[in-house]
Amino acid sequence: MIRTTITISRQMGAGGSYIGQIIARKLGLKYIDREVLHLAAQEFGCDEETVAARSERVTSFWERVLGGLSFGGADSHYNPPPLGNFTDRELFEKQTQILKRIASQNDCVVVGWAGVFMLPRHRGAFSVFCHAPRSFRCKRLMSIYENLTEEKARELITESDRTREIYFNEMTNHDWTCARNYNLSIDTSMMPLEEIAELIIRLSKRDLRELSAMSVPSA
Repeated sequence: MIRTTITISRQMGAGGSYIGQIIARKLGLKYIDREVLHLAAQEFGCDEETVAARSERVTSFWERVLGGLSFGGADSHYNPPPLGNFTDRELFEKQTQILKRIASQNDCVVVGWAGVFMLPRHRGAFSVFCHAPRSFRCKRLMSIYENLTEEKARELITESDRTREIYFNEMTNHDWTCARNYNLSIDTSMMPLEEIAELIIRLSKRDLRELSAMSVPSA
């Protein structure tokens, strides 16, 4: 039996998580996102917030936002918070182990967690990278989070893009934003997110031998 595994990588504010939820609901697939955090915390014997603060190296900027602090310059280095008795590499390997275990037992949609790079490639796998212009992502974040200014939204996006790129390069040796790494790389500002979800569903159902020969333009 061939399992269905749809992996979604996304820029902050591009709507990848929302698209993944739609796909999972319509196809009756397991949606994998926060569950990895929960299980990793259990296995490390710590609380979920501790693991979240180290995952994908993005929580450091949330802490700065919540604390009302400004971001550092573009050349500032990331220093992981001193939480938990595990390294970034150990956490990544634990999360990957959990992700592989869940995906091997379920037809699923995986949002984030470097799923496109870390899960085994198989005939039922389909990978997507969701990206969008910064202006679109800023507006979307401002519509989701109350009292978020445009300036702060831009800071969040800049920091998220930077830290995720560093994280993926270090942990996977792959370029997170390279369209060649995905079956589909799509600009989510081009059409409603619901329509993008439907497009991904249609493409993921096609014979992947045909998909591998298709050239999908990147926005």
